[in-house]
Amino acid sequence: MNRIKVQSVIITDNKVDISYIAEGKCREYLNFDEATFWIEYSIPIKNIPVSIAVIPFCANVLPLVWLLDATLEVPELDFAFYNSIEEFKKGYIKMYPTLDFAGKVQVGHLVNHNYDIQDQSAVFFSGGVDAFSTLIAHIEESPILLTLWGADVKHEDIGGWKMVSNHIVNTALEWDLETCFIKTNFRKIVLETALDQLVKKAGYGYWYGFQHGIGIISHAAPIAFTRKIRMVYLASSYTKGGQIACASSPTIDNFFRISSCQVRNDQSDWTRQDKIINICNYVKEKGKHVQLRVCWESEGGGNCCHCEKCYRTIFGILAEGENPLEYGFSYTYNDFQNICKDIRTKLIFNDVYIELWKNIQDRFIANKYLLKDKSEIDWIYSYNFEHINRTFYKSTIILLHKIHHFMSHVKAQLWRK
Repeated sequence: MNRIKVQSVIITDNKVDISYIAEGKCREYLNFDEATFWIEYSIPIKNIPVSIAVIPFCANVLPLVWLLDATLEVPELDFAFYNSIEEFKKGYIKMYPTLDFAGKVQVGHLVNHNYDIQDQSAVFFSGGVDAFSTLIAHIEESPILLTLWGADVKHEDIGGWKMVSNHIVNTALEWDLETCFIKTNFRKIVLETALDQLVKKAGYGYWYGFQHGIGIISHAAPIAFTRKIRMVYLASSYTKGGQIACASSPTIDNFFRISSCQVRNDQSDWTRQDKIINICNYVKEKGKHVQLRVCWESEGGGNCCHCEKCYRTIFGILAEGENPLEYGFSYTYNDFQNICKDIRTKLIFNDVYIELWKNIQDRFIANKYLLKDKSEIDWIYSYNFEHINRTFYKSTIILLHKIHHFMSHVKAQLWRK
């Protein structure tokens, strides 16, 4: 039998431990070095029922169950969540028409946990542009800030997590909000490298393309039930008009249900630059202190100021007439000269990056006569981002990557023979 079966769910004061077994193809994609699926919360969740506690595990293995046409067996499950599964599954089917999403969920006992909602919401908050813009949009609701340790910061990176958690705590103090830190091994229970191969023809890796949307959202289930939360917001991680497939999408997230709690993929109709405008305007109007944390490259939890995403955010802020040094970025004048050089001569941009930079360029042009004199960025007003990869250096790197990919494919074919 091709299945994943929940064997036990143990709930303590602030932790959920779920043990499970897998049979058939499912065993090839689960990491049994992790004996259980576990989540630790910084606030008590001991009174939650098993049918709520099991939601995060279910959500994190559902894409795997669908792709392998497997069965997920659960002793009991929240009725609202169970009914929402087929609805958010439709988002995956529409997003990936070349893949089959089959499989089924067998539940021993469905439980209706509807509650009288309170005037309380929650926001998944990482400290990036998307998260801050969503927080600003819903600040009047005084949302709880939910932050995961184990998503982009590994458990081994103690220093990085300390910087991240301090950043979140300082933000909460600045904005008079409550925090909830969630430590989880949800990315460790699956074998991402193997799963990347399984979904290779989709063109996206398993984490970004299949797991991270509902995988993250599901961690809110115990908090939503405990606090009788009305709405959970997950900031949209893709931009208006974008064609990229992403596991976090309104077509998926907005159909996710946790008892009486709804979920919203927030500001999906905004561009990234729209969000930067929103943040900068709020800072100017309210005098709030915003320190952005956007970097994927830094292991220390800060901004490296050497990667494309840091560069993109720095320039997005500059385009609005604001100083990136006041928004969590640290660089010197000479560093900035090198940043400009890297963008034009070294960094390779994919189609998504090109569109994002064109949006930034449009704002530079729109604000040209409002910005302070910055002769070192005059080039951006007329730069053709469609041709950004056509330098000798970039063309050579792209060619070498293509040759490497071709040779790897040839070796794989010869190995199969």
